[in-house]
Amino acid sequence: MCNGLSVPARPRARDNTVLLDVRWYFPILALLAAILMLSPLRTGDLTGYDDAQYAHMAKDILRSGDWLVLHSNGEPALENPPLLEWMEASLFAAFGFSDTLARLPSALCGLGTILLVYWLARELTGDALAALLAMFVMVTTLYFLKYAARGMTDVPFTFFVLCAVAAWSCTEDDPRWYLAAGFATALAQMTRSMMGMALPAVFVLHLLVSRRRPVWRWAIPGLILAYLPLVSWYVYLIHLFGAWFVQVHSTWLRNEVYGSLTPAWRRYTGALEYPWMLAKSYWPWLPAMLAGAWLVIRGRDRRLWLLIAWVGVVFALCAVARSRVLRYMLPAYPAFAILAAIGIRHFVTERYLRIGLRAAVPLLAVVVAAIAMFPHTHLEAAEIRPIASAATEATAAGERVAFYDDGQPRFDEDNQLQWYGDRFLVRLFKRDALLEALQNGRARVFIMDTKSYQEYVAPRFDNKVLAESGHLVCFQLNGARTQR
Repeated sequence: MCNGLSVPARPRARDNTVLLDVRWYFPILALLAAILMLSPLRTGDLTGYDDAQYAHMAKDILRSGDWLVLHSNGEPALENPPLLEWMEASLFAAFGFSDTLARLPSALCGLGTILLVYWLARELTGDALAALLAMFVMVTTLYFLKYAARGMTDVPFTFFVLCAVAAWSCTEDDPRWYLAAGFATALAQMTRSMMGMALPAVFVLHLLVSRRRPVWRWAIPGLILAYLPLVSWYVYLIHLFGAWFVQVHSTWLRNEVYGSLTPAWRRYTGALEYPWMLAKSYWPWLPAMLAGAWLVIRGRDRRLWLLIAWVGVVFALCAVARSRVLRYMLPAYPAFAILAAIGIRHFVTERYLRIGLRAAVPLLAVVVAAIAMFPHTHLEAAEIRPIASAATEATAAGERVAFYDDGQPRFDEDNQLQWYGDRFLVRLFKRDALLEALQNGRARVFIMDTKSYQEYVAPRFDNKVLAESGHLVCFQLNGARTQR
């Protein structure tokens, strides 16, 4: 199909009614997906992990004018590539700062994922009905929808992975698609560098199992295109920061990817933990997905083997990493949807599929309409916003605000304070550091937990309370010297 040639249809049993149904169902599902992705953005706010973190770093791009080095709290943030922050900053530059725009890139990538799953499923199976089923599975996967409404890297990364795999599926028919696969791989790696390494592994494994030889005339430029942006970014940061960048980045990798686990035997349990997490969450599509995987493995279709290579590589990388979170498996969810569609298409007759779609799509439309009209609003930063606003109003531009929350490293509150406020923080994690900051005038305005305020500040220092919200209090020391 990629070069204008038809791929022979695997399931041959079709009729004009089915084709007509598909033509109608695709735009309906696309519209419902758009409403489902975009309508929740008008309510709610940003969580401290990781939405507010990416949002305040994107805001700092516009404040500092530096698009190549991300900053957090006024200091270089060298852990992750900047593509998501670039997308957010571009929207902020055009339309201003808002929670909606911070989450919009993820929502748009979620919609793109749903639409592209249909295309890839049809490309791999040659069956429009199977493609429609894959799209329906993706639209109704609650775990995917949850993160499509979050301003995080997971869904954008999933979309770029899907783009790369879709382009790769076309390379056998037209080798020029190696360039598109390389470009999409570059976008994935500029979103999440280490996990982006999964794509070359998927492609190499698919070449091996399908016994294909790459067309080097196009594959080598595609490979260069895949790595050039990320390597250039790394070289630039090493040029600026030298060994310090290597140290910071290696420490982050050790903490997140290959560091030790407690207890030590958990190093070998990832291959069990992820299936258990999927068994608890991937319903009702888990049985169909497993059935589809079984059909593909025992079959002889080389195109479909790409799905198994895709899932296998993502699973292996997640299983060996230090962090064990199910959302790290999201890049494999489009493959899960296509496998589930293959399983359903094989074991359910066409008559019952038509009946099921005629009932399920209107029901989905009712649910989507209810979600759009009566969205569930859950405010993650209700406590932080008045505190951040009070601290900003009481300080001058460039002045830092001291932050202490019972000695805990509350980086979630830290991120929200920087996003909803407009001041950097003096981070205090120990009681002695807090007392020193109170006495030496390191800051004029403080944000503290109420218990610590009542114990260390109220009876000892002349101060004015600016705002109280939840367990936090913002106050100003009277007569304190400000240190910039």
